Amino acid sequence: MGEFVALIDVVPEDIDIDFEDFVLKLKNVLPDNVVIEHYEIKPVAFGLKKARVRVRYPEEWGGTDRVEELLGQVEGIQGIEGIAFSKA
Repeated sequence: MGEFVALIDVVPEDIDIDFEDFVLKLKNVLPDNVVIEHYEIKPVAFGLKKARVRVRYPEEWGGTDRVEELLGQVEGIQGIEGIAFSKA
């Protein structure tokens, strides 16, 4: 089996957040076979920003639901949305 790559937006609850620390927390809830390869900080509205993470995960997981569920374990998340995924 191969791998999928997904873009997932993760919106924190707070405006004042250290995104380095935030993404580290996201990485820490993922198993060894799932990797955040890259992330960007994107504006949302009214000073709120989100992390758009590029995640590589096992193909047998299918869509982004399982990855989103894992990322949702981090405290202080307002929302998670899978933007796109494709075979790596």
